[in-house]
Amino acid sequence: MPLREIQRLVNHGRYRYSQKVEDFIMDGYFDEDDLEHCILSAQRIYKRERDELGYAIHGMKYVILGRDTHGRPFYTVGKMLRSQHGRLYFFITAHQASRP
Repeated sequence: MPLREIQRLVNHGRYRYSQKVEDFIMDGYFDEDDLEHCILSAQRIYKRERDELGYAIHGMKYVILGRDTHGRPFYTVGKMLRSQHGRLYFFITAHQASRP
């Protein structure tokens, strides 16, 4: 099940994020803990989308809704990738969500 695998990867620090996500973090919109908390608090994958670049394991991007560290709804989009050291989760974008 992709959500459990994504949660395991994030829980073990096996993730990276895009420059866009890094910019949001640097600008103070949220922090890395919010990314982790969103994934770990998620109950399901909200939506699956085809990875148009074709790099994702299973060929999919995942929209995951969870909660940030303050309990507010939080939105992420990411995909599982292969690296030299195994699988990792790559956050493409993230932000506060209007609904859980």
